[in-house]
Amino acid sequence: MVIEKKFTEPKNYGDKRNKDDIEYIVVQEFSDKPTAHYHIVGEKAVQLIPDDYISNAVNGGRYCHLGIYHGICTKFNSISICISENPTDDDLKLLSHVIMTLKRRYKVDLTKIIRQADVTGEPNPKIFLDSSKWHDRVIQKIIDME
Repeated sequence: MVIEKKFTEPKNYGDKRNKDDIEYIVVQEFSDKPTAHYHIVGEKAVQLIPDDYISNAVNGGRYCHLGIYHGICTKFNSISICISENPTDDDLKLLSHVIMTLKRRYKVDLTKIIRQADVTGEPNPKIFLDSSKWHDRVIQKIIDME
């Protein structure tokens, strides 16, 4: 799997950080701004923000009870991946490969691969609000790859 590097303008991301601080991988839907480090676009993986810089992907308040990782998973200790609102099976397969690459690179525990909804409570990604779908379509694929 090849991840294309197509960095956005530095004004779209935050300060430099130590990559050793990365503990979480957060999956979210596309937003109107390039806030995630990686995007799954047209069945290819594109890196928009260098890993050693902070993104604003998990920035913000807690919207509801779903945000159980709010204040624990932050923009300082997470790396983020965006997917479309209606990802194809190929998109989900690629998502799993990108997650696995990052999981191995940063030694992220399986329990710390989470959804934006788990951080902010925002219903994001909508396709995975049902925890069983999240587990079956993403987490189980990661388990199978290990």
